[in-house]
Amino acid sequence: MSTDDRYGFDRRPAIDDVLEHPLLGLERRRTSVAIVSLLALTALFAVSYAGSAVAVGGAPLETLTTQFDTITKVLIALVTATITILPFVYAAWNGGPLLSFSMPLVPVLLVDVAAGQYVLGVDAAVALTVGAAACALALFATDVRRAGSLRPWRSVEIDAVHLLFVTMAILVAAAGVAQFVAIQPPRTLEWYAPFGVLWLVPVGIVGAYWQAAIRTTVGARAEETEVES
Repeated sequence: MSTDDRYGFDRRPAIDDVLEHPLLGLERRRTSVAIVSLLALTALFAVSYAGSAVAVGGAPLETLTTQFDTITKVLIALVTATITILPFVYAAWNGGPLLSFSMPLVPVLLVDVAAGQYVLGVDAAVALTVGAAACALALFATDVRRAGSLRPWRSVEIDAVHLLFVTMAILVAAAGVAQFVAIQPPRTLEWYAPFGVLWLVPVGIVGAYWQAAIRTTVGARAEETEVES
C-alpha cells in the first residue's frame, strides 16, 4: 500500500497506519510496546501523585501504606531508565526518531507539570540531550538496516524528510540546553556535565549525513553542467 493511499484526503489514517510511520518505528508491534510502556508509566505516575496529594487525617496516603511507597520507588527507577537508557535501546531496536526523541521528555514533562515548574532544570536538560542523541541514533540504525553497512549514507539514498526532522529536533534540543547552561550556577552544571559527552553522537551522525548530502548534490550539479556543455 502506498503512502498516498494510506494518508490520502479521502480517509483518515487508521491506528495501524500511524503506528507503522517510520518516524515512530520500523515495526508496528515494537512501536506499540513503546507507546503502551509510556502510557503505563503515565498511569503509574498518576497513582503515585495521587498518593502524595490525597491526605487522610492530614497525612499523605503513601506514608500510610507500604504499597504507595513501593509504587514510588518503582516509579523513580522507571523514570530514571526512561530518561537515560531506554531511548537508546529503543532507537537501536526499532528506529523511530520522533518516538526516540520524545521518550525521555515524557517523564520530565509529567514531573514538571505536577510540580508546577516551567523552567528548564537538570532533568529537562539531560532529557533533551538524551533525546537528541537517541533521535540521531534512530536515524542511523534505520539506515544501517536498509544498507547493511555501518556507513549507510554512502550506500543508500538519504531520506531528506527524516534528515531534516532529526536536524531540527537536535537544534531545538541544543537551544534548550544552551538556555539551561546560560542561567545555571557552576554547581548545577556539574550534574549535567557527564551527559554533555552525548552531544558527540548527534553531531557526528548528522554531520556525516549532511556531508554526504552536500557531496551528492554538488556531484549531481557537476554532472548536469558537463552534460549541458
